[in-house]
Amino acid sequence: MSGPVPPVDGPQPLDLPAGRSYLCSCRRSRQGWFCDGAHLGSGLIAREVQLEEAGTVLMCGCGRSRRYPLCDGSHGRAAAKPCWSWWR
Repeated sequence: MSGPVPPVDGPQPLDLPAGRSYLCSCRRSRQGWFCDGAHLGSGLIAREVQLEEAGTVLMCGCGRSRRYPLCDGSHGRAAAKPCWSWWR
């Protein structure tokens, strides 16, 4: 069994189908960016994204986004403590 994937600076594209998707905000999901309920008890919640048609969204790879797990461009600003400080 492999361990968790380390954070990567910069956005990571994710193709989503049309409709509602629930994205992982705790990095514990065994389904990558998609929530599987692993956050229960962590105080975090899944991020709901609803698209009219299938498309690509940019996911946060650095952990500094205020809209985590969605990228808000924070990777271009001075480094702050990432939201998953338990990683380091």
